[in-house]
Amino acid sequence: MRIARRSSRRLVPLAMVVIGMVSVACGAADGPPALDGGTPDLHIGAAQSSAPVAGASQLVLTIANRGDGDDRLLGADTDVALAIEIHRTVIEPDGRASMRMLDDVLLPSGETVQFRPGGLHLMLVVPDERVTVGGTFSVTLRFERSAPVTRTVTVVELLDLVETSGAGGTESG
Repeated sequence: MRIARRSSRRLVPLAMVVIGMVSVACGAADGPPALDGGTPDLHIGAAQSSAPVAGASQLVLTIANRGDGDDRLLGADTDVALAIEIHRTVIEPDGRASMRMLDDVLLPSGETVQFRPGGLHLMLVVPDERVTVGGTFSVTLRFERSAPVTRTVTVVELLDLVETSGAGGTESG
């Protein structure tokens, strides 16, 4: 009998943990809010990437949504890196900068979203030897509502990327 009581005392906290995990997982499954009606009209600016530093490269560009409907950037693909992640750099309360990975980025109608060093950006994870200063490669952006868009990315030094990432026009979708 003592053994049964000890086991049941251990099962109650374990059951509470499992129920909590299931509740969190179910809440996460709801996903981001639904997009409004209307039709997005995306215009993608010139894309640049930094030469790799510590096994990663930042990729920056601008996405202008000139339509009357929202869209969402879901991700990006390339054959020159292991993966591309969406990141946002944030300043922590202690003053340190850190990156947070995002699942997607809202592209509201009538607004422009800038992907820049030190803010919202795409991160090439383990880029290969083709990602070198002066080189180019292709990246395909995937959206919730719009068709995928492929752009040619120019590779520059990280400092050049920081200096020039605010300039440049946009190209149609």
